[in-house]
Amino acid sequence: MSEFVEVALLGKTVGLKGFVRLHNRGDFPDQFKKNTVFYDMDGSKLIVKNYNCANDTIVFYGFEDVDSAKTLTNKIIYATKEETRKNCKLKKGEFFYFDIIGCEIYENNQRLGEVEDIDAVGANHLFLVKTDENLIAKGLEKSFYIPYIDIYIEKVDVENKKIYTKNAILILENS
Repeated sequence: MSEFVEVALLGKTVGLKGFVRLHNRGDFPDQFKKNTVFYDMDGSKLIVKNYNCANDTIVFYGFEDVDSAKTLTNKIIYATKEETRKNCKLKKGEFFYFDIIGCEIYENNQRLGEVEDIDAVGANHLFLVKTDENLIAKGLEKSFYIPYIDIYIEKVDVENKKIYTKNAILILENS
């Protein structure tokens, strides 16, 4: 499943024509268009027949009645990273979570650690950083957060899996 990205959780059925509530786990509702292929945990394909963005409901081919749609309740659906890149357009300065997670954090040529997760807090994002072992050995915390704002982030280089920071060492030292 490493090449897959979680995109939504399917909820209860709505009506009699196979619609289920869609709990989008991303920022790209436009990816749920007709004939788009998603996958469940078992790798089974789910192909979108119709998506209603007004009430966040979706129906898949082969699940067009309430009884078959009930079998989808509480399933998580996934898309491939390749399809996600194709179907979800980013603005300048935006990145996919799966491109950021695993990036090494550097400040003044010193490795501070690696992005382990991303938390969305209000309108901002926080990178959860697993601290470099050398810094932990010096008595610093095992992990810390860096806000994704210009005060701390100088450059994001997803191609080389590196993020360059400024003032992030102060956050670590004061954690």
